Amino acid sequence: MIYNLANPVKPQLISRYTTALTDPGVHTAQVQRVNGKLYAFLCIDPGNGSAARLVIVDLTNPAAPTQVFTAAMGSPYVHDVYVRDGILITALWNQGITIWDIGGAGSGTVANPIVLGNVITVGGHAHNVWWFHNAINGEKRYAFVGEEGPGVIGVSASGDIHVVDVSNFASPREVAFFHVDGAGTHNFSVDENRGILYAAYYNAGVRAIDITGDLSSCADTYKSADGRCDLAKMGRELAHGPPVGITPLYVWGVQLVGSRVYASDMLNGIWKLATVPFPPD
Repeated sequence: MIYNLANPVKPQLISRYTTALTDPGVHTAQVQRVNGKLYAFLCIDPGNGSAARLVIVDLTNPAAPTQVFTAAMGSPYVHDVYVRDGILITALWNQGITIWDIGGAGSGTVANPIVLGNVITVGGHAHNVWWFHNAINGEKRYAFVGEEGPGVIGVSASGDIHVVDVSNFASPREVAFFHVDGAGTHNFSVDENRGILYAAYYNAGVRAIDITGDLSSCADTYKSADGRCDLAKMGRELAHGPPVGITPLYVWGVQLVGSRVYASDMLNGIWKLATVPFPPD
């Protein structure tokens, strides 16, 4: 559904985009500009005998959206995408993440994406991605991947944050992770100016993680058996909220706005949290 927000209090419906290829439903939609043109990247659920697929729609004329690309992908889902600098990163569940050139790294275009690389993150269930552009040093080295494992609403969750070094698009590799016992992550919002990742962690609330510096190098005591750095053991967690004692929680969305973090809690509504002082006072 595409709306005109000239008056944000009263959005006006412009058009509704639906085709046989958006059936049985659009799970997530990301809207981004690529080379000045506006596109919607639609992640379509599997079902009715059809595989999951990505559909890309040109929104140049919002009254008449047009499809420019589609392909089946994901095992079993293509759940989310991240688009930046002419690069498309797709979260493909048990196929990990795939990096595509859509105009930022060669001859690829939005209508003809070219695969640059793929990595299957530990545990699979690649749910969402954030490609971190470090405003402190200009580095664009890391992509953070959320793993959504099994859970029970209000009771339990599972799944780590996986840190992938994408400095070489053709050979991305997982170098670190963040784990919370008995809980799992869902979505992120990143303060790129200060290098803090805020993660929705379902029954563990919101976790604020320091993502500055080199995340791929650590002492042996901070490494997992497979050589990845354990950010929790490294003391990278800066804070968590809402306040201790508020239970049960089930936070599945988080959004940074200015000096506040807004968290959507499936059981309690919306939390408004202060951002982390960083460097710590």
